[in-house]
Amino acid sequence: MSYMWPHYVLQSDFNAAWTPLSSRYSLWLYRESGVDDLTVLRGTPVLFIPGNAGSSRQIRSIASSAARQFQKDNKTLYKKPLDFFAVEFNEDFSAIHPPTLLTQARYSAQAIHYIISLYPKDTKVILMGHSMGGLVSQLLMTELNDHYLRAVITMSTPSHLAPVRFDRRAEFVYSDARTAQLGDISSSTPLITICGGATDSQITSEVCALPERTTPLRRTIVTTSLQDAWTGVGHREMVWCHQVRSIVARLALSLSQGGSDDVSIDQIGRSRPLLISPPRDRVNITGNTLNYLRETRKLELGSPATGIHMIPLPPQQPLHFTLFSYGLEPLALKTNDRTPSIRILYCSKPPPSSTEPNCIELAGRTMHLPRQKWPGPFPADKGVNDDDHISVFEADLVVPSLSSEDHIAVWIDRYSTGWVVASVEVDNSPELTVTTLDAIKPSGVTLTLPSRSKSLRTIIKFPNLLSHSLLVYKVDTAYSGQCLGLRLPPLVMHHSFPNEVHYHSAAETFYLHSHRTGPFLRQRESNDHVTTLTIYSSGECGIENLHLRIAWRETLGRLGVRYWMGLAMWSISVVAIIQGMAWHQYDTRGAFPSARVIVHDLFWWLITTIGLSLVILSMFPTPKELFLGNSGNPLFAPLAFFMWLFACGLVISSIYILLIITYCFSAIQKKIARSSPSGEQRTSKRWILSIAIIVLLVAVVVPFQVAFMIVFMIQLSVCGTPGMSLNTTKLDSPISSSPTPDGLRKEHIKRTQNFHFLLLLTWLLPFAGPILVVWIRTLQTAGYTVPFDGDHNVIVILPWILLGEATASGRTFRREASSWRSNMTILLFSLVVLISLLLGPRYPFLVFEATTVLAAWLVVTRVEWKRS
Repeated sequence: MSYMWPHYVLQSDFNAAWTPLSSRYSLWLYRESGVDDLTVLRGTPVLFIPGNAGSSRQIRSIASSAARQFQKDNKTLYKKPLDFFAVEFNEDFSAIHPPTLLTQARYSAQAIHYIISLYPKDTKVILMGHSMGGLVSQLLMTELNDHYLRAVITMSTPSHLAPVRFDRRAEFVYSDARTAQLGDISSSTPLITICGGATDSQITSEVCALPERTTPLRRTIVTTSLQDAWTGVGHREMVWCHQVRSIVARLALSLSQGGSDDVSIDQIGRSRPLLISPPRDRVNITGNTLNYLRETRKLELGSPATGIHMIPLPPQQPLHFTLFSYGLEPLALKTNDRTPSIRILYCSKPPPSSTEPNCIELAGRTMHLPRQKWPGPFPADKGVNDDDHISVFEADLVVPSLSSEDHIAVWIDRYSTGWVVASVEVDNSPELTVTTLDAIKPSGVTLTLPSRSKSLRTIIKFPNLLSHSLLVYKVDTAYSGQCLGLRLPPLVMHHSFPNEVHYHSAAETFYLHSHRTGPFLRQRESNDHVTTLTIYSSGECGIENLHLRIAWRETLGRLGVRYWMGLAMWSISVVAIIQGMAWHQYDTRGAFPSARVIVHDLFWWLITTIGLSLVILSMFPTPKELFLGNSGNPLFAPLAFFMWLFACGLVISSIYILLIITYCFSAIQKKIARSSPSGEQRTSKRWILSIAIIVLLVAVVVPFQVAFMIVFMIQLSVCGTPGMSLNTTKLDSPISSSPTPDGLRKEHIKRTQNFHFLLLLTWLLPFAGPILVVWIRTLQTAGYTVPFDGDHNVIVILPWILLGEATASGRTFRREASSWRSNMTILLFSLVVLISLLLGPRYPFLVFEATTVLAAWLVVTRVEWKRS
């Protein structure tokens, strides 16, 4: 949790003279009370762009932290503060409506021009976006060059895929944003994206991460690898989690001071080890006490004093040097003069003209590790304090001609109350042959670690273990020795791919999960990376074995957020199969069976034949965009069957729910003795006029999704008229075999067709409902005179309006026995099924487009527009 003292200043001068959207949105300046001057702008401007249903007030946590950090360190680290501006989008739902997102981008672009006008010439803006606001920031990178932007920081932003893909226009938006992500623009503006890991259940980190490519100034940081945070962060919590907001504020402050390169971004962000490549000049150690280790190669110091400690090198090769320190910092990580520092030197025999060893700075890598409390969960309580960490320095040593005079020197510049542990060990990284199939076994698999697991660092590689966002592994550890009270009890670092690291305490069960790749995402370019566990320990306590198995509950929980749209599209394919069978029976036998009858008669065929066919199909190496997006990985093949089973269950449940709803409607209408007027009494002029009015409203005022909802509500009312009864007509019962009079049979067929149409409309509601919410929200916040961008496509909605009018007016659907039109109808239903199954999970909008074509075909070929 974070605290602040906010004050907001409306930028009233950013009005209609700057943008016509000023009546819809607004721009605010954040000031930290007691720290910032409320009126004077004296820093580097930052523009915060909120996300879906977000608020400009979300900037207060990061802005407050930046103001406090500058107040504390303005004399040592930073020259200028930050002035935080924030756009207010009135909590627009930009995630489900691409035109709204583009409108926000246009307003934000003008806001940048306005902000720059308040500052001296050549002032640049730092963009900071949360969620969909980060996507807006990426779009702005394609429009504004380096003259306007200094850096872009995005948080929990869906960089790869739109979170809701019911609109084709989202693909064009992401195509533009991808040029900025890949660096395919003439800009050197840094782009840094921060992802929340598994804790963010709204935007998964494999979707959040930037494309993995050797492009300068492009970085993905997962908060689990963010030093001094080390944990996953929820979607909304990203902007106010104390550890993350402090690092983001420090990152923005540092980027505002001047030029940035790859090294400075890594040093500021601290999401990966900082590489140290010092000059190979001789270091003068004259006047310092040299303390040589004689009986051991492990250095352990409590409350170390000033001095140089010489660690001998073993004769084996290759070697690895590891140093842990608490209360002391390696020189490269030191941020202030108050903390004692450590220098790591490589010393060899003295030159001929000297008696002192010839020492140079040792190249290596350094970072922070979390300081855990053993035993207990990590992180504990409210997280980790900014200064509560252990520093680690590592170096790989390959010495061509090793001698007894070669040492690693640990130089401590002054007394500290902390501690230091260091050792030189033979480097050995075993590769275990365990596979994902071993982990799937009910008993799991037990892995025995080498006896050297009590070393300061042990690396274990799993080259055959699948690292995928759909899989979660559960790990239990068994350790030996006394771990309680150690300086560094065993700490497990899971390295799933270059941008993602997780830290786990070996005291409790922990989970291995990765966001290296996922459904519909292409494989990361670093194919040589394997799943790696690194065990850090001060050496007194070691892990003996690991028990690895699939965490089924957690694995199943990952399917929902990634496949909910795919499940909806597969359910539409079930509806299309049911209705295709009904039309086929109608054309061949004259009976139009109800959905309930078809499901009853074809249930096992639906489940087994199609389900098993989908399993077989999922084993073929299809492109990532097809099917479930797993490129034929046989491990995920059973997922197709269970997902199909779930889709069938949802459709069957929806049939009975709609039957109950229509029955209740009928009962209510009987109760009030009021029924809908007969459609046969409506004249052609009346229905043509009503359709013309609706079409005109769609073309000018309302989005077509409103008309779609009206069609759905009318159809629900039609199906709920008193007297409706969906008798269980068997598939093989011809008209001539029924004792029911011809008029009653036609009425039954008509009502059955109406219910089928209602079922289809119900499953297509996700394409209309969200946009209707966006439209209503826009009217509430921006006023009734503000135009609504897009969604006025008359051609898309016209087939549905005509079908709705046909059913509401009681018109008959023509039977096409033994005709090419009948075959074309079945072909179109089959096309809807194929698109829903193969392309629907990745491109849901294609399903609505295909069903619209089908509706248009039924309007043209099946509806009896002329009265007989």
